[in-house]
Order: sequence, then structure tokens, then C-alpha cells
Amino acid sequence: MSDTFTFPFALPLAFSLDSLPPLEARFDDAIVILVVTVLFTYNYWIQFFRESIHPPHSWLHSVPQANGDRTASRQQKEDERRAAYVFEQQKLDFLVFWGSQSGRAEIIARQFAKSLQDRFGLRTLAADLDDFDHAHLSQLTENHLCAFIVSTYGDGDPPDGANGLWTVLHKEKSTGGFSKLRYVMFGLGNSNYRLFNQVAITIDGLLQKHGASRFGSLGAGDDAQGDTENGFLLWRQEVQSELQRILGWKEQKVVYHPSFKIEEQPDLSTDGIHVGEPVAHTSSKQGAVTPLNTAATVKKVYKLWEDSERLCLHVDLDLGSNRELKYKTGDHLAVWASNPDHEVSQLLQSLGLSSKKDVPITISEIQEGGYGKVPFPTPTTLEALFRNYLEISGKLSMDLIHAIAEFAPSEAVRGVLNRIGTDAEEFKSSILAAQLTLGGLLKQLDPTSTWAIPVSFLMERLKPMQPRYYSISSSAVVQPRVASITVVVTKPETGKAPANTCEGLATGYLWAVERSVNRSATPSGLANYAVDGPRGVLTGGKVFSNTIQSTFKLPLKGSAPIIMVGAGTGVAPFRAFVQERVQRKEFGQEVGKTLLLMGFRNSANDYIYKDDWAEWQRSLGSDVFSYHTAFSRDTKGKKVYVQNLLEQQESEVMDLMESSGCRFYICGSATMARGVVDSLAQMRSRRTGCSREESLKWVKDLRKFNTLLEDVWG
Repeated sequence: MSDTFTFPFALPLAFSLDSLPPLEARFDDAIVILVVTVLFTYNYWIQFFRESIHPPHSWLHSVPQANGDRTASRQQKEDERRAAYVFEQQKLDFLVFWGSQSGRAEIIARQFAKSLQDRFGLRTLAADLDDFDHAHLSQLTENHLCAFIVSTYGDGDPPDGANGLWTVLHKEKSTGGFSKLRYVMFGLGNSNYRLFNQVAITIDGLLQKHGASRFGSLGAGDDAQGDTENGFLLWRQEVQSELQRILGWKEQKVVYHPSFKIEEQPDLSTDGIHVGEPVAHTSSKQGAVTPLNTAATVKKVYKLWEDSERLCLHVDLDLGSNRELKYKTGDHLAVWASNPDHEVSQLLQSLGLSSKKDVPITISEIQEGGYGKVPFPTPTTLEALFRNYLEISGKLSMDLIHAIAEFAPSEAVRGVLNRIGTDAEEFKSSILAAQLTLGGLLKQLDPTSTWAIPVSFLMERLKPMQPRYYSISSSAVVQPRVASITVVVTKPETGKAPANTCEGLATGYLWAVERSVNRSATPSGLANYAVDGPRGVLTGGKVFSNTIQSTFKLPLKGSAPIIMVGAGTGVAPFRAFVQERVQRKEFGQEVGKTLLLMGFRNSANDYIYKDDWAEWQRSLGSDVFSYHTAFSRDTKGKKVYVQNLLEQQESEVMDLMESSGCRFYICGSATMARGVVDSLAQMRSRRTGCSREESLKWVKDLRKFNTLLEDVWG
């Protein structure tokens, strides 16, 4: 046998056993390596435990009193995560939990808690589910009333903050573990999604399985129908009436009591004030305190198409040297927008606060104990609050309009607000159809008077500003430091004042950035935005953005076949997928079958990346990459959607689905995704002869094993 061993690689690597050093030398080297490894490991161990409560060898140099203090502090923190402890410490009558991904459930939870306080004089607290250890829920008694206001996120998933409760309930073994818990439940969801309101339904079922008792019905707000607000109001009236009847609550005259204290601090240094930069929310009871270093430069932005109603932007964002900003193919990009100039100025003017807009303010909770979080950064200014931290440009609700009647400048205006706030039809025609924002409504009802609406009231009723998320339409392999997004902008109606539009905050902002970068004039009637950002940090075409990880990923094995179905800007991540497969082929790697099915309105206007698809097909070959299009408005009287396109390619699709490692991707609206999944299940039934139930089980398994992946919205 030869003393020469050759590695089974393409490179001609070989070594001879004769070339090795003597055994003694090798033993000495091994000792040195072992000593270095031990020292390195010990040093790492020391560093890791340095900040812990009990670092290694702490008994050699610890002070008993200090250890006792730390133990007490730790116990205090643990107690504050027990709901029963908070009930007793705060002397609460009602604890309202929220689990929210976008912030909407938090707003509704605060409204529900406030309503119980104002209407019945109860001592309430609205709190994030994530702030509690739900393993201790069994400690609650009949005197501890709770509400759960939870949203459903993605494909029936709980929001991040509800994961703790979700895990505890699924692991609970005892059927009577929560027998003393009494609660009410409201869920937020979107019926366009397959598992509408699934999180609330699941939590409710598990609570009752473990012995808890629910008051009233399980409420549901449907965002697909724009019915979240109405659903909440109907549910609130029902459960409060039942609680009043059963528990004997007495109503009192409703008078507004603020939840937040806003104090002017004119002597504060401007250096430490939050003036509009995004912040990372922490568990601090005094608000978010950590600025996010997220400014990315717009390298290039241009219109892919434009018609009288809409336009589409392609935006390339240079992530630069900021290593906090990095992405992988299939990830999302979060963009922080700001409210338009006119919305900020007219609201400040209507409230009589224009002269104080730049005075530093601090925000704190009024309720003792402060277990809830201040959802806004502090210290800040009113200008920054209205421009960057509070969604003042969103759609109004009946409940909000009815509530601000208390602060109307005249009896006549109060009467109008009470009527609109209680009449659903008038609300739709006067507010929703006119797309009135809060500032627009105040100005329309009384343009000269000062409205005495407390800032705290607006902070309680309006959503904190949230980033908007976009699928990244570029490959991280091809352009690792440049992330692209594809954005459709809906234009305001011709002749409508900018003050009367409340749609497309982030898209309108990005359109303003496009005009700034390309030095084009702002057409008459369009809103202006402070695109240079707070303290001018966005000057030069920058936007606040961050990359968000996604599970919407290509197979690790490049030879695996993929099927992609998208409509409109839903083709954005597929541009990244195909772009990456072209690059892999250029690297000499094998690329699997790549099938793309796309849907647009018409071929003349909104068929995006048409030239890219053709070029990449030439690079990959039509036997590897094939694509098909459906245009819903090309032929009058005959609408063709991607679902129809999928069925036209049924034979090829089902053959690929039976291939090893195949992935099926859907991106676009939730309504479209449901149609595609239904078509896929029908195709499975036709292929195998299985029943409807069996085909749906097959689809469920595809999701379970990440063979079917969805990136859907609305």
C-alpha cells in the first residue's frame, strides 16, 4: 500500500507520511496547542460571566450584603412579571393584555382599558404580553379580571410579544390549571388570509380547555373589510354590558383622564432630544431610548411605469459600510417615513401649539408603578412627535371622532362630531369617502378656533409610527451592499387638496425622495415631506431603513426546481431569485428548473422588469428558465389571473412538485394567494384522484415542511 494519500477533490492535493515531523516533535506541538486552547477557553469563560449575577469564583471576593441586594433585585424583577403580583401591587380591577405586531392591538387594548376606567371608574392597566411570565397565570383568582387583545400575524402565527403565552398554553398539561381565570377576548385579523383570527381562536380554546371562563363572545376585527374599528366597538359594548350585569358595575359620567403626562423642559440640551430618528423600543418604562443607525443612501431611483392613477418606483439603496445593514436574498426592507409637512403644520395650528413645536418635552405615564411602556421616545418635541413618531395621517375611526366631541370649540361642532361618530353611513360618506385626516377634519369643521384636545389624548388614540416593509427585489449574491425595492404609488385624485388624502404614507414619502434625488419639481397638489430628515441627517438622498430577516429563501441546493407565482409588485423577490440563479450559472454551478408565473393589470403599462426576464432567459436557457404572464385588463370582459395561469401550466407544475427538493413560492396580496392555493389543491386532486380534504392536507404538509412558502400582505 502506498504511503501517499490523495484527497478526493478536484485540486491535486497530496502528502507523504514520510514528510511528517518526528513523533516527539508532534507531541510537543500538541501540548502547546492544548495549553493555548485551555487559556483561551478560560479567558472567554471569565469574559462571558463577568456581568452575570454569580460570576465564576465570585465566592472568593463577594460581599454578602451585595449578594443579598442582587438577589432581592432579581426577585423584584421576577415578581413584576407575575400578573397576580401586579394586580395586588397596583390594586387593579382589570388587566388588559395586548399582543401586537403592527401596534394596532396595542391601541385597541389601551382604548378598552381607558373605557373601563372612564365609564365605570375601574383601576385598569394595559400591558404588553411580552412583559409577563405566563407560567404564573394559574395564580390569578376570581377577583383578577383580564382581557386579551391579540392579532394574528402571517399564516396564523402569534405576534412576537405573544409567543410566551402561546408556548405556556400549548405546554400546559392540567385541564383545570386556569380554573379561576376570568377573561374577555378580542382578536384582530384579515379574512383575506387563510387562518383568519387564528391566534385569538387558539388562545381562547386553550384557556377554556384548561378551565378558564370567558365573559361575552370572542370578538373579531376584520381589516380586510375595514371593519376592525366597528367590530371592536360592537364587542366592547357587548362585553361591558355583560360584565356590568353580572358584576354590578355602576356607570359614571365619562370625563377624560390622561394616561400620559407631557411636561415642557425648555432648559434641556438639544443634543439628547429625539427629533425624528427611529428608535429601538426597550422595556424601559420611560420610553424608547436607543437610536437606530439605519440611514441608507438612495443610489438610484427611477420610474418603471406611470399612468394617470399610479406609478411604480425601483429604488436602489446603498447600504454602505454600516454592517448593521446587511441582507440575504428574500429578506425584507423596512422604511421609516414621516408625515407630510401640511399635516404636521395644520394639526399644530388647530391645537394652538405652533409656537411650542420646538420646545423639549418629556413623556411619562401618570399611573403609579408604570408597568406599561411609553410607546414614544422621550425627551422629544411636539414637532418630532407629530412628524415622525405619531401616525397623524391615517384613517380616522368613529370612536375617535365621537371622543373628540368633548373638546369641540362650540356646541354646533360638538353636535356634528357626535352625529358622525354614531352614524356609520354618515361616517363613511363624510370621513372615509373624503379621506379626511385628523388635521383635515379639525380644519374643515372650524378653521379659526383652537381645539383644546390634549396631546396625551392623541397619543392614546393614534398609532405610533411604524416602518413599512417591502420585499427586496435584488440578490445579495449579485449586489450584497445594494438592496433594491419595488414600490407602487397611488396618486391623489385630481383636484383634491393634499390635506384630504390619507393613503400611502410611505409610498408618498418615497415618491418625494425620488423627486428630490432626481431634482424634479413637485406637481401641484402633491404633499411635501421633510426628506432631509431630523438635523439634516438624510440630506443627499438618504432614508431611514433596516433589513428584516425572512424565511422566504431559495433552496440551498441550486439544482432544486422552483415555482414562483406573483402578481404586481409581488414579483419583486422573484427578480432577486432569478438574478441569483443567473449568477450561479455564471459561477459554473448547476441551476434547476425555474418557472415563473406573473400577473399584471395590462401588458402596456405595469408589466415590470420585462427586459430583465427576457435577458435572464437567454442567459439560463428557456429549458431552465421559463415565464408566463396573465393580464387581468388586457381583454375587455375577460379577466385572466395568475390562478388561471397556474392551471394552464398544470402538467408541468405537478411534475415539478413531484421532483425532489422542489419549492413553491407565492408573493402578493392575500386574496391572490388564497386563490393560488385553492387552484394548487384542485390540481393535486385531479392528479392523484384524492378528496378535497386530502388535497388540503397535502397543502398543509407543504407549508409544514417549507415546500410552500408565502410572502403576502393585505
